[in-house]
Amino acid sequence: MTKKLLMISQNFYPELGSAANRMKMMFKAFKLKGSDPTMLTTEPTYPNQNLFDDDTYFTDHSLNELEKSKIIRMKMHGNKQNSNFVMRLVYYMEQYIRLKVFLKMHKEDYDIVYVSSPNIFLAWATLFFKQAKRPTYVLEIRDLWPDSVNGLKHINISLFMPLLKYLEKKMYNSADKIVINNEAFRAHIQNRLENKTPIFYLPNGISKSELVVEEKCEDFSVIYTGNIGYAQDVDKLISICKALNDKQIYVTAIVYGVQAAKFRQAVKDCAYIQIRKPMDRIDCLTEIAKHHVSLSILESSDVFMNVMPGKIIDSIGVGTPPISNISGPTEAIIQKYDLGFARKQASITTIVNEIETLKNDKQSLLNKENNAKKYRDEHLIWEDNIEKLITFLRKGDEDDKNIQN
Repeated sequence: MTKKLLMISQNFYPELGSAANRMKMMFKAFKLKGSDPTMLTTEPTYPNQNLFDDDTYFTDHSLNELEKSKIIRMKMHGNKQNSNFVMRLVYYMEQYIRLKVFLKMHKEDYDIVYVSSPNIFLAWATLFFKQAKRPTYVLEIRDLWPDSVNGLKHINISLFMPLLKYLEKKMYNSADKIVINNEAFRAHIQNRLENKTPIFYLPNGISKSELVVEEKCEDFSVIYTGNIGYAQDVDKLISICKALNDKQIYVTAIVYGVQAAKFRQAVKDCAYIQIRKPMDRIDCLTEIAKHHVSLSILESSDVFMNVMPGKIIDSIGVGTPPISNISGPTEAIIQKYDLGFARKQASITTIVNEIETLKNDKQSLLNKENNAKKYRDEHLIWEDNIEKLITFLRKGDEDDKNIQN
């Protein structure tokens, strides 16, 4: 693939989380396969800006050398992590304007413009009002918006939903091709398309270089990693961890996000719960690999129940069975391939009992570990899946239909 590619994403290396890692892995894979990618993003601020005051997380030297040449960071005045809703809106509007200006000056330099959403303002700035057929505009959907925002308990956007739904539909229909990271999104998007826009499923994954192998902790241990935001049910997570603590089951929590402080405060006196600071991806994967099972606990809203959490992908990727209250395609995959445990809106008691059962049934636990590794090797290796994405980007509309899944 020799085409010049502009990638647009709010999240990118060295930020933490599955969104930044997805963009990092795609960028590196495109370059490795002979493409000429440029990443347009912002200064790293996720999970918080202070984390990047020094070079601790800038550990990829091959990417560091591309800063300011192939990795272009828009200088923003505001902070995207601002807790004030109005100030965050101002930030996104500034981002929208800066991106529009960049595209007006440079879009003819690229054969493909690949924009990842959320945030939604980047997709709007990229897709709305486009006129020329060149470059090809590819929209990646990692979250259904505005449904995902409307599902948050602390935000009420019901008054604006008709307008937002119109803009959502316009966004899908403005794209030449669409990439999704969750099969549950396909029908939702197709129902809003006026033409047969090609859609390709590219799950989050794990690189061959990240296939860490670690000895398990001597004592049976549970791990929770990553964000505790508004999509996660922090109260249920706290209750589960406290119940495990009462049963003298060790829990490690490597957490960040707007509700992480609430979690830390609630479990600070629990002798069997260890809180650790955020760490880079390889270190985090290493810790997950050492533990026996992992937790992923989401809010009960359908829009969150139908996602594919990055923490579950990471857990499967290192052979640690995930335990979750999730439903939809992720629940179906975990159950079908016996990768761990997933049940829609599973109760605290059900989840704790399942963990305790696996603690006492070493053969069942080992089977799930081996099943997770097998599923990973067949479905979640970046180097394999990126080849399919490149084929999708190369092909015309008729050919695209023949390579779905």
